[in-house]
Amino acid sequence: MRVWVTGGNGMLGTAVRGVLAARGIDAIATDRELDITDLGAVELFATRESFTHAINCAAFTGVDLCETKEPEAHAVNAIGPRNVARVARARGAIAVHVSTDYVFDGHGHLPYLETDPTGPINAYGRTKLAGEHAFLDEGSDVGSYVVRTSWLFGKSGANFVATMLRLFATRPEVRVVDDQTGRPTYAPDLANALVDVAVHKPAPGIYHFANAGQVTWYGLAAATRTEAIARGLPADAVLGKLTTAEYPTPARRPAWSVLSTDKLTAAIGVHPRPWREALASYFEAL
Repeated sequence: MRVWVTGGNGMLGTAVRGVLAARGIDAIATDRELDITDLGAVELFATRESFTHAINCAAFTGVDLCETKEPEAHAVNAIGPRNVARVARARGAIAVHVSTDYVFDGHGHLPYLETDPTGPINAYGRTKLAGEHAFLDEGSDVGSYVVRTSWLFGKSGANFVATMLRLFATRPEVRVVDDQTGRPTYAPDLANALVDVAVHKPAPGIYHFANAGQVTWYGLAAATRTEAIARGLPADAVLGKLTTAEYPTPARRPAWSVLSTDKLTAAIGVHPRPWREALASYFEAL
């Protein structure tokens, strides 16, 4: 078993590499030096390197930036996954791709199932949904998997928790949206789930993974502040609430982003731990 990890220097790719190393699984990682939107470059890479599995962590994740750079985002989030899946199929390799809760419109009130209708409300969601279709349409004969996740945070790279820590230490007051709800996900936990999918090979298709429980952005910020104070980190800012209407952004955000993870649990026995526990692990890893 040898795993090709794209986006290998990003927050999730770094976590996947760490999981593979801990399990003694051989891996090769690529990042910006290999443009996955260039099919010729990807095919050349595949002729030079052997791999039995591919985990695509590469993505254009700037949600607001996608609004003005949708063609560029589409190239990375849709054409790139298609190319990865195509060379994986040519090599007979299992392929795993990471997608997002933003493929849904956010108008639900029950956890989203993998079979629920999609309807992205921003450019990021549209490009990621296109990537899902392109990836599965290329379909590795031995298994292709899309794993959707939500509200990702981790030790490497920009994320909401890291942003809150910086703001708590530098501002007298921080106000956070309290009418958007989702399931935070710790990058190493998602990385373990992605590797589990690659190793255990459930029925091909779409799965969801996120840490257990749901919370608003404000609730996640409050928990972050509590953890910071408990560890003696600077967090003197007063924390307040905002509505989405009071905090307009270039890209609309879904109000409801809660994913059901029951399908993955039933398929390979993955039981996501509570997000609050995962948040504590994040602080321990800092």
